[in-house]
Amino acid sequence: MKNNNKSLQCRVFLSATLLALSCQSFGQTQQASVQVKPVIEQNSIVQEGTAEVAAVLSDKLHQINRALENPAAVHSYSFTAVRGQDVLLATPSAGYNKQWRAEYRVDTGEWKVKHYGSAEKIAGLKPGSQVSVCIVATPSAQFDKTDYRLVLGSFPRMRYDLHNEKDFLPIPYGFTKPEFLATQAFKEALLEASFTDSKGVALEGGVLYFVLELNSKLKIKKTLISDKEGRISDLIEFPRCEGGWLAVFVHYSNGKHTWSTRYHAGTYSAAEVLSEHLADKPHLYNFGHICNRWLSNWSRQ
Repeated sequence: MKNNNKSLQCRVFLSATLLALSCQSFGQTQQASVQVKPVIEQNSIVQEGTAEVAAVLSDKLHQINRALENPAAVHSYSFTAVRGQDVLLATPSAGYNKQWRAEYRVDTGEWKVKHYGSAEKIAGLKPGSQVSVCIVATPSAQFDKTDYRLVLGSFPRMRYDLHNEKDFLPIPYGFTKPEFLATQAFKEALLEASFTDSKGVALEGGVLYFVLELNSKLKIKKTLISDKEGRISDLIEFPRCEGGWLAVFVHYSNGKHTWSTRYHAGTYSAAEVLSEHLADKPHLYNFGHICNRWLSNWSRQ
């Protein structure tokens, strides 16, 4: 009975808050038809230090890290899928279902308990559909304060590329071990990524986790977040290297150039981390770290 009362409190509080915020913004949205404008974060109601929190989230992907102040505390969040895009709901916390849990619903549908901490995709939404989430303590939970983490917003789709070093002539396919090095660089390579929602619109808040390894001697890890244009751009720098495999190939440009190159081979991959197991499986690409290059022969052809 205690938990049922708490859930009811969450739902009533969220409904009253959203009604108040809807009245504030009615004049701006009454002529919007299906092109619903997102309620911006400045309209959020967050009562710090109290047992009640209600926030209307903006049109992006949010990571929320807060704490329930006591077992009676109620934290409520609402996200509007303005384009009918898929929505991501995740509760990535080791303490999920131990001290706290999430309940959610779409529009005026039935409330559901999120039974597992893993990510969920809410699909099949209409433009303007609203996903409401309540964070409450689990039945019979006892604590002075418990941290929680919530991910809520547009479901992310990611594309990325690690470019060859600028103005660098890459070793052609078949002249290296392994035969194809997707990216090659002496000292730096540009990592670029783009995030969109399920409708192809740029998405802010997508999180990319990038890992590059070179012969277990060098390991580069980066966690990067997409900006308002849904983009990430980061220049990755590498230390100088020595030795390595030898690759010799011919390049024709104003004559016949025979280039000799020493390099080390490694691998890299990137993943969208917030959608967890729902994200595309990372593909492992081969990387060539160039140590030295010299012109071993030249002729006029």
